[in-house]
Amino acid sequence: MRNIPSFLLVFALCAASVAAAAQHGEGGGGHGGEAEAAPEIRPPSPRIVAPARPPALPGREASKSWLRYQDGLRLVSEKRLGEALVSFKAAAEARDSLFASAARSIEAAMKSAEAKKAKDSISGLVWLLAEREILKADREEIKKRAGGSLTAELGLLREFSPSAPLHGLIDAVLLVAEEGGLSRVGDSLSSLAAAAARLRSYPEAEYRIGEIYLAEGESRLAELQLLRAYDMRDALYDEADGIGMLTDLAGIYRSQGRMKDYELRLIEIVERSELFAVRDEYYRNAMERTLSRQGFDKFMSLYRVGQAWPARACAELGAFYLDAGRRVSVFYFAAASNALLTRIIETLRKDQPLYSFAGLADLSARILADRELSGYAREEGLWACLVLLGESLALTGERESAREIWDAVSSLGGIEPWASRAGQALRRRAGAEMPYEALSSLGR
Repeated sequence: MRNIPSFLLVFALCAASVAAAAQHGEGGGGHGGEAEAAPEIRPPSPRIVAPARPPALPGREASKSWLRYQDGLRLVSEKRLGEALVSFKAAAEARDSLFASAARSIEAAMKSAEAKKAKDSISGLVWLLAEREILKADREEIKKRAGGSLTAELGLLREFSPSAPLHGLIDAVLLVAEEGGLSRVGDSLSSLAAAAARLRSYPEAEYRIGEIYLAEGESRLAELQLLRAYDMRDALYDEADGIGMLTDLAGIYRSQGRMKDYELRLIEIVERSELFAVRDEYYRNAMERTLSRQGFDKFMSLYRVGQAWPARACAELGAFYLDAGRRVSVFYFAAASNALLTRIIETLRKDQPLYSFAGLADLSARILADRELSGYAREEGLWACLVLLGESLALTGERESAREIWDAVSSLGGIEPWASRAGQALRRRAGAEMPYEALSSLGR
């Protein structure tokens, strides 16, 4: 045994073990000494085997255009305007490339054999294309989990890594949903294609470029850039940026003495407000009649201008028309004053739910007693709007209504020069000209 190689010894021992096990299975150690039948080995039953699902597509990353835009905003905050300009231009270029690719994907899907059957329906085409490569049971499960939401359906379909053109269509729809929303698209393929084409523009980035030119004193470049951005306003995510563009343009025109262009931009701003876009002319005329005939307190008791953002444009238009001797100034100053006071009243009611307007004098005292409200009134030009509203009313012969406003403002402290101007207006004889220019007194 000593001369037998160790590996042969191991082999012999294993063979002996196997033989002993076989002998035991034939009858050497069963119940009652009887042999047990070996289990019958059968081939597996035929069954339908679903194809293995391909790995999910990688998650959709934040677009390069958005990242570059955010870089630009950061650089502006750090006063690095030259670098910010480069970032905003790169953001606009990336946005154009991104949506150009989406537009091509939509076009490819609309050229598929299934598109005619879909009849311009996004969801119809998506599910017809899905039938090519996703099992019916999986499609039904996706619809059940999505609960009727198209974007949820698309996200779940995307997990199956569909091939083109379905893959491209899904990403294009999700992109439009993220950047511009599907509210204006609905379920229309043609509207989706139009949205993708529109969203190739990046008006927010173009607007920031214009602001940089303006900050650097390049007013002509700024004007052209702001006009370019405003022409793209249909692609804006937030309409407030459109108002900002118009405000900047109005400022440029005023500084250049282009007063007609200045007026038109201000009109464009206020006409986008609820007071002009929703309320009719009869309502606005009723507001002015109440103010002229029954006074300011009655006017504030009956009417509320719910949007404060147009107040500055209304005040500037009012001042522009007052300097020109036009009675329409009354309404614009009334709208500005009402909007600012409405915002203040809403703020007061957060702390004093039972507060109700009890006259301009009472409300003015409450404003000045509150540091935050006092600062808001000063920054937004409330006292200027009120005194100049009085001047507009006096210009149209409604001096009693004007005096009601001046009386309330003239007794207030800490609001100079407007308390003094209200007092002077009270002492001025009827018909005498206002001794200062309204528009320049508002500042900019």
